[in-house]
Amino acid sequence: MTTVNAAPVSEGDRIHQLDAIRGFALFGIFLVNMPTFLQPALFLPENGLPVEHSLMDEWIRLVFNMLVQTKFYTIFSILFGAGFYLFMSRAEQKGSSIRPLYVRRLLALLLFGCVHLFFLWYGDILHTYALTGFFLLFYYRASDQTVLRWAWTLLISLQILYALTLLIPEDPTNPVTHASPELVHQANEVYNFSNWTEWMFFRLTNELPLLISNEWFAIWSVLPLFLFGLYLARRGVFHQTHRYVTAAKRLWWFMLVVSSVLVVMVPLLQYGIVRFPAPASVAVQVFVGWSGLVLCAFYICSLLLLYETRRGRNTLKHLEPVGRMALTNYLGQTLISVTIARVFHLYGEASMGVGLLICLIVFPLQIVASKWWLARYRYGPAEWVWRCFTYASFMPMKRMERTRT
Repeated sequence: MTTVNAAPVSEGDRIHQLDAIRGFALFGIFLVNMPTFLQPALFLPENGLPVEHSLMDEWIRLVFNMLVQTKFYTIFSILFGAGFYLFMSRAEQKGSSIRPLYVRRLLALLLFGCVHLFFLWYGDILHTYALTGFFLLFYYRASDQTVLRWAWTLLISLQILYALTLLIPEDPTNPVTHASPELVHQANEVYNFSNWTEWMFFRLTNELPLLISNEWFAIWSVLPLFLFGLYLARRGVFHQTHRYVTAAKRLWWFMLVVSSVLVVMVPLLQYGIVRFPAPASVAVQVFVGWSGLVLCAFYICSLLLLYETRRGRNTLKHLEPVGRMALTNYLGQTLISVTIARVFHLYGEASMGVGLLICLIVFPLQIVASKWWLARYRYGPAEWVWRCFTYASFMPMKRMERTRT
């Protein structure tokens, strides 16, 4: 077979719930990433705040840990797995050779991720998704039981490791901290005032080695979520939600109760009201991660159930354009934030409140811009490049104007 018959998903075949959920998750990702756009987070103390910070910074950081941090990359990961299944199944239905298509799709995503990682910002997730995506090829034709067995095994084994860290007591002679005042100062100078060559040298020598050393862990974290997304899409949960409304409501209530407990544990641990043998900063991160998994399911259920109502559907439809252009908007958030930090010399100086304000201004503008763009073009700019690479041909970009009669 060849890829002659291959083509991107048509407008009528889109699953609008997925676009809306993706748009919602993109806002959460922006909130999570903003502090790292404005601060050298890799070299700060465990709480992610600079030594000199305000009480408002502490409160915003706490709210982020409770409701935002780790809650949205998990959603994106599940959607990636769902997208994998939908892409493969639709291509197969059209008689296309699915593996070459998917491999090119991942290679293009990897290229986007590497450019993003090396030249713009160290926190890129695209390259991790691309690398992890190759593992999904082993599961496309696997049974539901096999997919779920591997998903739960990978997820639970990782959480067991997290749980074990809670039992490792702090060594007073060797406190747990990644803070490096020298590198913080150097990063602030480089990203505010140095030229591009010095910027790249700092990144290659100080930031990327830390990220590369933890890449295996990142892959382990997202692969089980990919598999859950694959399973949910295969079962039709996203495009046939009406069949699962009762189950979704039960899961919603269960996740609400569990997440309430896990979320409340975050401030209790942070302020020393509840203690584990491990340092408080380690315990906080463990419970932030656990609450992220549970709240991820809660958020997805909430959005799917809302989409089953007319009012909810009318509200969430405003997130669909930004979700359809998720790759463009994700990269755009980096470009906008890095530019703002550079032009106004905010790196290392801006507070959490300033970062939150930037998000609250930029994201609505992205919604408006995405709606305007998609009224004129079929895909976002980055999505168009991605599709052209995937299908090895130039895709029509501009929408056909309606002929007046």
